[in-house]
Amino acid sequence: MNLTVGCTLGYQILSPAAHFTFNILVNTDAQQRLLSESVVCMPEIHSERVASSKGNRVLRADAAAGLFELHYSATVEVTRPPPPVEVRHDHPGRLPLSILTYMLPSRYCESDRFTQIAFELFGKIDNRAEQVREICRWVDDNLEYKPGATDSRTSAWDVWTLRKGVCRDYTHLAIAFCRALNIPARYVGNYAAGLAPMDFHAGLEAYLGGAWHLFDPSDQIPPENTVVIARGRDAANAALTTIFGKVAVTQVKVSCAVVPAAVPGVQVA
Repeated sequence: MNLTVGCTLGYQILSPAAHFTFNILVNTDAQQRLLSESVVCMPEIHSERVASSKGNRVLRADAAAGLFELHYSATVEVTRPPPPVEVRHDHPGRLPLSILTYMLPSRYCESDRFTQIAFELFGKIDNRAEQVREICRWVDDNLEYKPGATDSRTSAWDVWTLRKGVCRDYTHLAIAFCRALNIPARYVGNYAAGLAPMDFHAGLEAYLGGAWHLFDPSDQIPPENTVVIARGRDAANAALTTIFGKVAVTQVKVSCAVVPAAVPGVQVA
């Protein structure tokens, strides 16, 4: 399936200069093939694309005082298989060391505080894949979607107490539950077709049966309708923007849509 994605980010730079790191570029891997991509900065400034330690494609830019806009667009071919139906319990201690880090507590996912809670809610489920699906269902059913109820300091434990938040918060709580059950889980920033209202989106990947699989704990966006931007242990590793300087945000517009399949034998003038 092909998807088109894009965003327009606008800023008023109030300091003499500002330095930006953007996690908005489409990630490239075995499940996502980049067909086209465009980055336009207004005014035209120096920018560079680099790879982070997590393998994310990062755009860095420096801009002087005044108005600054970034326009990004891409077309992506997504061939993401659905998560497995059944995965039996494994031996977490035998997993590769690069995977084990995603079972440890992190800044926003205090999984060590959820061990007893997670086992009481989901511990009787023997199928590891079903455990992750049930975690996502529970989070979606028991949290109230409420923009403004949380902020960048809100952690999974805060969300458990508040029982409200946005996709970022839903994802942090689901990751904490997974890790408490010894299921490796990591944070994923996305573009998502069908999201309403349209915005950047957060989901998680769980390591099941020897591979990472994408789940959405808040809006049930199908994996094939999702374009991954950045991955990390939590949102701290996958922040959409990191800004050094005094800056006011003037606009954020996001788009993501499925490219209609061509109808054989039909020509469009």
